[in-house]
Amino acid sequence: MRIFPRNMKRALKSSLFGLLLAAAMTVQAFGADIQAMDGMTDMTADGTGAGQYGEPGQGTDGTGELTDAPVTLDVVYGYKNIAKSGRFLPLHMELGNRTDQVFKGTLCVLAMESDMQGYSMDMDYDVYRYEYPVEIPAMGSLTQMRSVSLGNRVDQMYIRLLDESGKEVTRKRLKLNLNKDTAELFIGVLSDNPEKLLYMGGAGINYSTLRTRSIEMTAASLPSSELGLDQLDVLLITDFDTGSLSGQQVTAVWEWVQKGGVLLIGTGGRGEETLRAFAGEILEQPVPQPDQYVINMGVEYAVDGPEGASIPLTCTEVWLKGGSEVLASDELSVISSVSVGKGMVAVSMYDFVDIEGFCQDNISYIDHLFTSLLGENRINSLSSGMDGSTSSLYWSVQSLINTGNLSKIPKVGLYVTLAIAYVVLAGPGLYFFMKHRGMLRYYQPSVAVLSLCCTGMVLLMGMTTRFTGPFFTYASIKDTDTDNVSETTFINMRAPYNKSYSVKLNQEYTLYPLTGNTYYSMSPIPKFTGEEEPSITIHYGDEDTGIRSDNVGAFNSKFFMLERHMENDKKEGFTGNINSFDGKVTGTLTNHYGQAVEDVAVLLYNQMIFVGHMDPGETVELDDLKTLYGATNFGYAMAEQITGASRYKEDKDIEDTAYVEALERTNLLSFYMGNYLTGYHSEARIVAFSKDKEETGFLRSSGYETYGTTLLTSSVDVNYEKDGMVYQSAMQKQPNVLSGEYYAQNNTMYGLTPVMLEYYLGNNIEVDKLDFYHLSDEVAESMRYYYTVPFSGKMYFYNYNTGNYDSMDTGVTEFDRDMLEPYLSPGNTLTVKYVYDSSGDYTWNIMLPVLAVTGRSK
Repeated sequence: MRIFPRNMKRALKSSLFGLLLAAAMTVQAFGADIQAMDGMTDMTADGTGAGQYGEPGQGTDGTGELTDAPVTLDVVYGYKNIAKSGRFLPLHMELGNRTDQVFKGTLCVLAMESDMQGYSMDMDYDVYRYEYPVEIPAMGSLTQMRSVSLGNRVDQMYIRLLDESGKEVTRKRLKLNLNKDTAELFIGVLSDNPEKLLYMGGAGINYSTLRTRSIEMTAASLPSSELGLDQLDVLLITDFDTGSLSGQQVTAVWEWVQKGGVLLIGTGGRGEETLRAFAGEILEQPVPQPDQYVINMGVEYAVDGPEGASIPLTCTEVWLKGGSEVLASDELSVISSVSVGKGMVAVSMYDFVDIEGFCQDNISYIDHLFTSLLGENRINSLSSGMDGSTSSLYWSVQSLINTGNLSKIPKVGLYVTLAIAYVVLAGPGLYFFMKHRGMLRYYQPSVAVLSLCCTGMVLLMGMTTRFTGPFFTYASIKDTDTDNVSETTFINMRAPYNKSYSVKLNQEYTLYPLTGNTYYSMSPIPKFTGEEEPSITIHYGDEDTGIRSDNVGAFNSKFFMLERHMENDKKEGFTGNINSFDGKVTGTLTNHYGQAVEDVAVLLYNQMIFVGHMDPGETVELDDLKTLYGATNFGYAMAEQITGASRYKEDKDIEDTAYVEALERTNLLSFYMGNYLTGYHSEARIVAFSKDKEETGFLRSSGYETYGTTLLTSSVDVNYEKDGMVYQSAMQKQPNVLSGEYYAQNNTMYGLTPVMLEYYLGNNIEVDKLDFYHLSDEVAESMRYYYTVPFSGKMYFYNYNTGNYDSMDTGVTEFDRDMLEPYLSPGNTLTVKYVYDSSGDYTWNIMLPVLAVTGRSK
């Protein structure tokens, strides 16, 4: 009877030992999996370095440059040493070889970027190192033109030259001349008579919260890459033949505009020459011959009477595709603009050289011009320093690349079941089984074997969920047209360990680091000596672009944006014949991708037609498809109707694959709509999603683990004419706010205060009918989650005959010519007063109707 307690005690000890061993292995594996899934992303290391590091040299001058170096180094930054932080900084570097042997080495640029540190999300600064292999001929020289990201509020860089062994040959410290006190608007000026445009510099914008700085440029000095233009806010081209620019320069300007730049073109007597390079992209009609006009610059500039502000000018009247009026003179659109991606192109009737005298006498006209052109949101962004070329994207891309593959989530129930089964088997189960067979002497070894087996099962179960090396999560936007393909890919790069790792990317892509903006953190900038170990090293090789990460921390994110532009050799994309008239969208749409695509939709300014699935080569009729009315400026509410995410308002299960996929697609589509469709656009945007979740085109090798989403887009022209009639949006020009709080970007009024708006219906047509389009029920329901509701209440039209506001039936959405007669001004404007019904649920953002006008061309 004494044997049983002793054996039982031994069994319990063995069981406890095995249980602790299995539990430790389970916790280790399961804990690694859980930690890896924070953010749900993926990537794998190749173990190679990204560059060489040399020791600091000896014998330097005041700038840190070695005085006895065999290679000389001279650097000019920005535009003749003019720069602003938070942008990519052009560096013009001249290297001279004093020896009679070819010099081979590495040119290194050290910069500092503000960034969030790990899971604490504290703002700090990281050192980024950029490496460029160089080869300088014997007794010769080499010019290097590079653009490097300059962090917000950072005013210095370090440049080093290393030989093949990694030894430092020479170096230079750049102390940058930055204006940290006053926000500046950088205006690049391209003209044959730049001396007549000096008035553009030094003007105060928006109560002098922004001050202009003009930068003279020539056809020879204009950069041939989009990054070289990144320092500019506005590029003014006037009294200049753009046909003298190279194809690379024109492409660079257009890509810069698409990413947020503002191209301002003055025509005057040289309209055809000035517009030559861009006419095909922006003009609806050929450029006419110039003529003499009397332009009213604004009654506020009149001295002796209203006529005092009118000056005779040689002008060229142009018509932009889907253009919006910026400044007017009576019935003339003096300056009109059109959205291009995130930026805009604006064209004036006059040549800015010709208004030199007027602007010198009325310097406030520059304020009026740029305030009207840029708009309140862009000016506020420039004034606050939040307009960095990539830092402004840092927060918005988080939702795109912080989801991931659900198969990486550990099965918690399976681990618990295994643990319980082990306890039962290793404890009383195994003990009583062996006792009844007289094999208790084998019990302890059996427990050890069982523990090893269970440990092996835990390891096997974790193989599909455990990260063993660096991993990527990506979100890609692929835009195609007839000739070209533009691809923008955002990546989140992480590794599951706290040690150095390297990856190699496709060198066809231009690489941009995405780092945090210090606008929200005014902590002091740490001392930057150039001797700090870099956190990120980017090596630009002949065959790949390498990224090396040091001291970043396990699972800490590093964000990058990749861009490339290619010829559309495969003729991929969507084509169609699309008509829009009287609120109805008709025509056809064809899928020219070599793959099936999902969640296909046609996006107009305030309309969306959902198509759904399309096979390769399939053509779909749009005539009978349902049209939803909304606004692309509220991208999320529109996007979730396309992706199906609106079905999950109450049932959000993170383990539901369909829900997670809909969420990923909604985040990417709303990001695209919010960044590329921010204003009125006359063309139709076709959007769709690829089914592929493992994109590897941005990687040099295929050994990395990736997961993400790809959005496919194309632009298709739309016909707005039928039987001699023209159908156009009254929102091409922003309504003039007469009273109340109105936000043109979102077409919303705020609160209970009545709003009075003056709509411009266009002088190009004789108005026959006016339509008011309200939100579709589905979109309105989604908008409530963003504290935005459709307008309900009373609506009044201003009567020009009586001088009173006449109440209109809000249930009527269509007004013919006879009904509109007393309410239209001679300039084809309509003044509407909106009074919101305070009995509604919300009084925050009230979405007003979108107006569209039908008429015959004059």
